Amino acid sequence: MNIYKFLFIDVALVIAAIPILLLLRGGNKKYPLLTSSNKEKLLRKTSVKLPDKEKLIELEKLAKNQGSGIKFDSLIGDWNFISVWKKDIDEEDLVFSALLRIFAAKIKFQKNLPTEYLPKLSVIASIQLGVLTIEFSGSGYLKGKQPLLIFYFKQIKLKSSSKILLKRSLEEQKDKESIFSLIALEENGEWLSARGRGGALVIWMKD
Repeated sequence: MNIYKFLFIDVALVIAAIPILLLLRGGNKKYPLLTSSNKEKLLRKTSVKLPDKEKLIELEKLAKNQGSGIKFDSLIGDWNFISVWKKDIDEEDLVFSALLRIFAAKIKFQKNLPTEYLPKLSVIASIQLGVLTIEFSGSGYLKGKQPLLIFYFKQIKLKSSSKILLKRSLEEQKDKESIFSLIALEENGEWLSARGRGGALVIWMKD
């Protein structure tokens, strides 16, 4: 799934769910509209300097030739989307990066039971709008020297806090797999970079 399609599909689902939530809650309670999660706030958590696109390209070439050294266990945890660069554009996509942070977009990796001798990951991608959360959940694995992170979303949930409002299964198809070519992991695990299937460069920060 292209990362841009992922966000806009989620936003549409959230907007569509707001009337449902208000109906369930009686329509009288006020909710915060947006999450305060700008780049500066996220960066205050660490003194580590994030790489620019030029540096990411260098690291990507190194990963393709020698491997990134990123292992299964080093991915485990919650990762916040922090910056995105579109394919063939040098400047960071400030609008889209800001949207990812405003909607608290993140991806979570957990250990899953191994299947056919491949180390399996449980993958949960989510965005948040006030008390509403959209979650895509599935499983994946690492492949190759770089490596590639390959995963499928199997289920989507719309939640209000811990309450599930909507849930449905997603059909698992080969052409709907999500692929991130992992580029580099900061020495202390503060940030992780990758290139998406659609060509966008992404940086996550460890939550």
